[in-house]
Amino acid sequence: MPHQPLPANRVYLGHTFSEPSFGKSADQLFYVRAADGKRAIVRHTLSTGLTQVLTTDPAPSGGIGYGGALFAVHDEVLVYAARDGRLHGIDLTSGEQWPVCPAYEGVAAPVCSPDGQYVAFLAEGDRRCNVLLCDARGKTLPVKLSDDPWYAFNPTFSADGRRMAWIEWDEFDMPWDEARLRIASFAKPTGRAATSAQLSPLTFNTLARPRVSFGSPQFSPGGRLIAFTSDEGGWRSAWVAEADGRNPQRVETGEGEIGGPDWAPGEFGLRWSSDGKSLFAVRRHHSRDTLLRISWPERTVNEIAAGWTVFDGLAVRGEQLASIAGSPTTPYQLITLDARTGASTARATSGVGLIEAASLSKPEVIHWPANDEVACWGIFYPATGEKAQGVRPLIVQVHGGPTSEVPLGWHAQAQYFATRGWHYLLVNHRGGTGFGRAYQDLLNGTWGVVDVEDARSGAEHLISLGIADAQRLVITGGSAGGYTTLMALTQDADFWAAGVSLYGIGNLYDLRLGSHRFEVNYEFGLIGKLPESGLKWKERSPLTFVKAVRAPVLLFHGKEDKAVPYQQSVGFAEAVKGNGVPVELVLYDDEGHGFNKEANRRDCLERTEAFLEKYVLNLQR
Repeated sequence: MPHQPLPANRVYLGHTFSEPSFGKSADQLFYVRAADGKRAIVRHTLSTGLTQVLTTDPAPSGGIGYGGALFAVHDEVLVYAARDGRLHGIDLTSGEQWPVCPAYEGVAAPVCSPDGQYVAFLAEGDRRCNVLLCDARGKTLPVKLSDDPWYAFNPTFSADGRRMAWIEWDEFDMPWDEARLRIASFAKPTGRAATSAQLSPLTFNTLARPRVSFGSPQFSPGGRLIAFTSDEGGWRSAWVAEADGRNPQRVETGEGEIGGPDWAPGEFGLRWSSDGKSLFAVRRHHSRDTLLRISWPERTVNEIAAGWTVFDGLAVRGEQLASIAGSPTTPYQLITLDARTGASTARATSGVGLIEAASLSKPEVIHWPANDEVACWGIFYPATGEKAQGVRPLIVQVHGGPTSEVPLGWHAQAQYFATRGWHYLLVNHRGGTGFGRAYQDLLNGTWGVVDVEDARSGAEHLISLGIADAQRLVITGGSAGGYTTLMALTQDADFWAAGVSLYGIGNLYDLRLGSHRFEVNYEFGLIGKLPESGLKWKERSPLTFVKAVRAPVLLFHGKEDKAVPYQQSVGFAEAVKGNGVPVELVLYDDEGHGFNKEANRRDCLERTEAFLEKYVLNLQR
């Protein structure tokens, strides 16, 4: 069969799944589906294949940080966070709907008590994010369980209703820098409390260490133990303690990290089995995920051979698991998986249309020496098809965050360009996650330096192998990756042939004034605290050195962006234009931080391809 480049509509029509969760039986699977800028909570009946959209108005929307953790299910009641700043309940039998709590600046992460009478959740307001608790039917006003931390994430009840746990952190930290585990004991179990007021007073135990990140609290089904993650040993690992936090012990699971950074609530790196005799966990090593079963209390660890390279989200009911799984040549799918055999069943796919797998690029995880001899990592998609012969043009993509990582999964844009004769490199630069705490900390104080260096050295590595064309190098990225793109065009002006920035950062001072609260102090760790590091902030702003830009630049931004205001791209584009350098600016009125509308995603892809053909393939200036 002749080579077939990946069709464009496979890129811009793709949708996403998240938050798989079983209902009251293993036959009911709930999840969040997002497509064309719209989000819905869906119930899928496994035995019949029936799929039902459960939410209409108000629309579900996570209001804490970057969103996520939208819903909880208990028996026949669904509770979800809505765009109006409230929790809403739905009776899954009758369809009755009601507000659960008053409106806040944002709500997320609802979790039902074991008896179903109460709902705990996150609520943001007055520059704090607290854990609140109220009656599931909205009959009482919420009571506050936490003590005004800067942020709290991931509340969870113990199965006996005696305790609740969550993580929280302070104002000048991010959760992956330092976060503590807070365990609250109620005055009486939730099942014996007639009102939420009877659950107070609370007593607390706290697990905390300087510069240690705790996360993913999960009580065992009997309520006797609590599992969580901690990077105290240098890697984000699984730990188990008594329910009140006493006697914590690390579980040895081999090389790699359990779970990831808490960019949004609802991310859990491990789950207890229904009988409490096992922990299921996802371990990432060298960008590839492995599903683990940890027998308890024996602590023996077995890999579940499932054939997928990424598992996102994990739900457990009996011996059945559910997850969003993917591989480099398979779009992400909602799957159920038999924990005994590893056999998986696809329930829904994020892809649209069939894909000619034989024409796809087969990526590999690579590494190369960084300037300080630390190995830098990346995922390389070699060019395929008739245009793949000889030295090829190269696109280098830098991930967002920047404290994040690109896994070895489905990346439609990388496949799109690789099947059209481009090499494509996804860089997991120093300071990202998934490679241990020491690797992550290399970004502290060095953002705008090591990420720029690693993007260039990755391209140089492929040039030295005789693979990449040194005259046709493109750098691109979104958010923090857009910042690195703009910074690289000012620092390595003669190296890159062009740059494409999506909702990137041009001026760090302006970003601080316009950034949302979740990461308003993020740059203090990445660059330095103000005012003493003011000069460094200026030196790390691409706009400071914009006169050095000589390569054509394409910028995209959404006007509703709350994380990086769109004026960041406007200011940089106007300054580049003053240099007489080709620059194109595209603004979308109806997009925020990331593009979700199908029409805009198509426009972005088509404009990017036309721009690269004009200024890189044809070398027009």
